[in-house]
Amino acid sequence: MTEIWLIIVLAGALTYLTRAGGHLLLARFGRIPPRLDAALNAVPAAVLTTIVTPVLVAGDWPERVAIVICVALSLRLPLIATVAIGTTMVALARAAGF
Repeated sequence: MTEIWLIIVLAGALTYLTRAGGHLLLARFGRIPPRLDAALNAVPAAVLTTIVTPVLVAGDWPERVAIVICVALSLRLPLIATVAIGTTMVALARAAGF
């Protein structure tokens, strides 16, 4: 139990330091250079790909089907709605025994 709290505290501290460091770094620049702006804009897509690809390749069928459906839904719905629908689909499929 102590290990879990240690991990939580260290993760919180690391998150805080990362955010504070980023703020201080950007404050020093004054404005974001175009190359840094392009790199920062690519981060969300890279993180999403890193999370989704292993599940798509090695996950069970409920997760794979939910991902494909969520890709289609993401073209029309807000992100939070897409995540909620995908999560609900996987939970219901697992509860049904798939």
